[in-house]
Amino acid sequence: MLTEYSLRHFTDHIAGQGHAMAGATIAAAAALACGLGEACVRISARHLEADDDRSAARSVADRLAALRSQLQALSDEDGDAITAFAALRDAGQEMAGQERLSQLPVEMGQLTGEAASLLQDFRPLVRNVQDDTEIAITLLAGATRAATLLLDSNLRLWPEPARLAKFEPALAQLRAQAAAIRPAERVR
Repeated sequence: MLTEYSLRHFTDHIAGQGHAMAGATIAAAAALACGLGEACVRISARHLEADDDRSAARSVADRLAALRSQLQALSDEDGDAITAFAALRDAGQEMAGQERLSQLPVEMGQLTGEAASLLQDFRPLVRNVQDDTEIAITLLAGATRAATLLLDSNLRLWPEPARLAKFEPALAQLRAQAAAIRPAERVR
């Protein structure tokens, strides 16, 4: 499991592979961004006076924690899937594994887009960590765009008509979701 490594071991592992591990990297970066966002929401919650606002903060923080966990699992799964795919490709069995490697960026993009949307909606309640919240949103925006690019790349590499018919609508949805993420350029 990739996420059980320390960050140093994880990045060394990614760098030392004979194949690119973009999906695992995207999911891990997004999980880190969710963790930052979750911390910002929990910190803000301590400064909120209204019970409804504190309850909303707990709900958002809990959902970000769940998204973080799902992204960590996707990082592990993608790391295993791309490693298995590389071995199959080297053995001349490239078709095996392409379906899941196409689905994984869809799931990553949906989760990162949801996390960014949660943080954007929570902005009015952010206290004392506005900059950090915007950094988390910016990281999630980048991860959403990266997942979109990964799916687009997979469809270019594996342009079978059935796969294109299945994943082109998902690609369009991810692009729309990415466009809806609006990190602040400056926090004043």
